[in-house]
Amino acid sequence: MSGCYTLDYNKREQRVSSLQLSKQSTVTFRTFKNRRVIVSHGCKHCCSHLKLQSITMAAATVCDNVSLISKGLYMAVSVEIGSESIVKIRRQKYEIHDLLGNCDSTEEHTHIQSGSRPEGFELGTSSDVDTVFVDRKAIVLTHSTITMARYYSKLSIPVLLMETEHASPGYTLVKIVTSMTNNVGLKKALVVKGKDTYVSSELIRESFNAISTSVCHGPCQTSTVLGLDRDHVYALHCPFWPKRAVNFIRRSLHIGWPSYDVLTDICKDGCLLVPINSKQQHYSDTLDLEWRISFSRAEKKLIHSMNHCQFVCYGLLKLFLNEVIKPKLNNEDLLSSYVMKTAVFWEMSENPNGWSPQNFLSKFWQGFRRIINWVEVGYCPNYFIPENDMFYGKICGEMQTHLLGLLRDHYFDGYKCLLHCSSLNETLSIIFAKPQICNMLSHKEECNVPVSMIEKERLLAIFLFDIYFNTADTEQIKDMLKNILTLSPRSVVSSCAIRLCVNLALQAYAEGLFMYSNPIYALDLENKCEYGDRKEAINILCKAKTFLFANFFVLIKHSFMTGNFRKTIEMIHYVQHKVKSRTIMYDWNPDEELIITLLQKGMSHDALIQSSVVSRVTMDSFTSIEELNLECMAMDENTGGGQLYIHPLVFLNFLLILCYTKLGENHRRDDVLHELNSLLYHDDGHHIGDTDMAVSWEILGICQQLGGDRPGALQSYKHALDDECNEFEQATLCRIESLGVS
Repeated sequence: MSGCYTLDYNKREQRVSSLQLSKQSTVTFRTFKNRRVIVSHGCKHCCSHLKLQSITMAAATVCDNVSLISKGLYMAVSVEIGSESIVKIRRQKYEIHDLLGNCDSTEEHTHIQSGSRPEGFELGTSSDVDTVFVDRKAIVLTHSTITMARYYSKLSIPVLLMETEHASPGYTLVKIVTSMTNNVGLKKALVVKGKDTYVSSELIRESFNAISTSVCHGPCQTSTVLGLDRDHVYALHCPFWPKRAVNFIRRSLHIGWPSYDVLTDICKDGCLLVPINSKQQHYSDTLDLEWRISFSRAEKKLIHSMNHCQFVCYGLLKLFLNEVIKPKLNNEDLLSSYVMKTAVFWEMSENPNGWSPQNFLSKFWQGFRRIINWVEVGYCPNYFIPENDMFYGKICGEMQTHLLGLLRDHYFDGYKCLLHCSSLNETLSIIFAKPQICNMLSHKEECNVPVSMIEKERLLAIFLFDIYFNTADTEQIKDMLKNILTLSPRSVVSSCAIRLCVNLALQAYAEGLFMYSNPIYALDLENKCEYGDRKEAINILCKAKTFLFANFFVLIKHSFMTGNFRKTIEMIHYVQHKVKSRTIMYDWNPDEELIITLLQKGMSHDALIQSSVVSRVTMDSFTSIEELNLECMAMDENTGGGQLYIHPLVFLNFLLILCYTKLGENHRRDDVLHELNSLLYHDDGHHIGDTDMAVSWEILGICQQLGGDRPGALQSYKHALDDECNEFEQATLCRIESLGVS
């Protein structure tokens, strides 16, 4: 008699081992595509406690290996995609972008960021950013909400109506209800059909694409910026949930995913209509009038509601598609990331339990198998409107056969098919060969979450500043500040990043006013006007609710430029003490040990940033002090408007030396000069980074030249000249020439 104990790994089985329990009984172990251990034995002669214990131990060993591989795979993919905290911060960046980008109520469009990057991915060029331009000068209603047309008409907003009865599943016609007088774009795209007038998706698409020379891509304009694909999509907004997708709500309430709050939020957002027609040709006479019903905002909310295991599973499917499947399809666009996303949505809906690192491999396998089944039958149901077949007209004939064969080949390779992923190959080779190594692995990135959080907060603030304030004049910055300060209390994103952004904007505004203190630009100004600007700038910086060290640097520079040397020295000593004792970061390089120490002492990461983060000081031809005009002008000529970035400690010592020189206190000047010399010659890279050294050597040379140490100055200038980061070589050469030594 024999009994069969199996590891149910779904279909394909591979024999692992046989254990001879007795002369009468053999137990066979088989490996399948799942990891649940199903023990079924009919032999009464082989049920002794000892023998069952042996069977259980052997089965557990195989199961443990699968569990370890699963955990290892999860960690490897999570490192590639990003930890939970990093993914969250990436998303916040785009959420703030949407908030700030839509402050101006006079704009004709609302700008919404979508695509894989706002979802939380940063997978190189395979990650994209789509900007949806939602028309603010029109509103789309459904038949059940048409009574609201009168309300919108009073607001002079043109009203449109969704008509899905004579459109393909997932699509709609857009019928005119009220006059389009206030919307010139829509007015040019009207088409009369019988007694009714509709908006032609084809005409809208043509007019929208005409404003750019970018490549036409469905309803979009596609451009490439910094190596990333960026689609610009026109859309109409329907603030009500469409009847065609009501089953999504019922299904979600039944399974409990997403949560009730997320589901409510999704329904309140309604849907978007984008100008692209169906390929199904159910109604050929209205094809040019069909608009696709887009649930991109709902999809983003669903993805943001995923736990990290679910998100990483989605990411692994994307990686497998981009690195393994697509290269073998000769760039044929048969499968897309949207199909991977849809597969994960359906898996979460139909198999909501067990989404954990221990089950990560089986969850990926279930999603992969679902995609194979869709390709086999040639039907991919949209998650919101299942009647909408996303494979229609694409997955059929020879292409379908070729794709199915390719997917099956990888499926029959088992989990080792993942070794074909170039970004994971090295790590997975080790994990698959020695699963036990996973017990010694830890998620290193998670250990550095506090560091990453602070670094990303600064990156986020600077990202926002570059977009909204960097190219603006003082009046524009004023208006933008009002918008961001109005939004921040209601914002779901990091208030800390917003405050950082506000401080950067305040500094820019104050710098713009202080600029007139520079003698080069102050000549043509009335003294009264100049004084008023200075006073306003000082008040702005001093009254800022979030007072960062960077505000002090602006005030210190202003105090020096206006000849108030004693006050400058006083402020420098105060800031120097703070910078030396509590500095966490000079721009991008965090002191991780100090961060963790301060957090362990109970300081919040919000407070850390507010009181401890220091940036490099910037100088350009507009805001430079007189002693660095030569370098700034050379930088301007060499880079076309570049800035000098000066390490804060170097900058403070530089101003101290200049102040003591102007006050005639040479002994104190020499003490500070010795300190600056030691800082540069004996720094181990902990304080001053490689990119800061060129300008630091230049400043040391200037100070040595002021103190009469010409040989020392020459040596410092040569160090600056030899530095590959020196972008002001002409200034350095002029300094050397002025020494009159060889």
